[in-house]
Amino acid sequence: MVALESLEALGQGRGLLGFSAGGDSVALFFLLLERGLPFDLAILDHGLRAQAQEEIAYAKELGAKHQKKVYTKQVTLMGGNLEAQGRKERYRFFEDLIRKFGYTHLILAHHLNDKLEWFLMQLAKGASLQTILGFSALEQRKNYTLIRPLIYTPKSALLEYLQARNLRYFEDSTNNDLHFQRNLIRHNLATPFLNLAEARGLVRSFKALELEKHALYPPLNCLELKGVFVFKAGAQNLYYIDGLLKKLGYVLSTKQRLELAQQGFNGVVGG
Repeated sequence: MVALESLEALGQGRGLLGFSAGGDSVALFFLLLERGLPFDLAILDHGLRAQAQEEIAYAKELGAKHQKKVYTKQVTLMGGNLEAQGRKERYRFFEDLIRKFGYTHLILAHHLNDKLEWFLMQLAKGASLQTILGFSALEQRKNYTLIRPLIYTPKSALLEYLQARNLRYFEDSTNNDLHFQRNLIRHNLATPFLNLAEARGLVRSFKALELEKHALYPPLNCLELKGVFVFKAGAQNLYYIDGLLKKLGYVLSTKQRLELAQQGFNGVVGG
């Protein structure tokens, strides 16, 4: 049986599951269902694949069968970094629903492979500890809690779960497009590494590093005055600025992080 992180938090309030109809989110849908946890679905069509309409239809089918509300939206992405644009639109969609309907937490299906891929990508860019560890099982945002129950579950365990129950899911063809840096790292580094018997201590390593991160970056003593955050400057400025911006729904890019550090944390981050 696949273990879920942050079970206590999942059982409190109302959850919104960021759904894609891919294997990860379908597995999480049924894992939450098995435990009787309260949640509804939200699925976004980025306007890039014809298959997205079939995925939305499947989400609605699951919602109708299991008495779950299903929210859908279509957007159009153009030019620039499509991956970053897509992420921004997803969070905007989810957070609009959270505000409008009073959900207390957002549930995402990121798993161990995703965490390792992020780790390797940031390692290659020259990131610090707080950045290299990336997303956690539990993150507090401004109006909700972000929960990743599968963060220490490998993709292989989710596939086994799906196959054992003969559950239908969709494969996103763009996951095999090696023009995307994440896909290159996934196919050439992360997945082969996780298939090694010697990698079985990876979860323990990540959890140990998380504990060390929390020791190095204690909770911020911050005063908020009419939307302005005031805190004492220190060596961890970038970490705290990044965390505050995430609470407001804004994720810094690597380029923005470097610019902030070089400018002594003075400047405009976003519009």
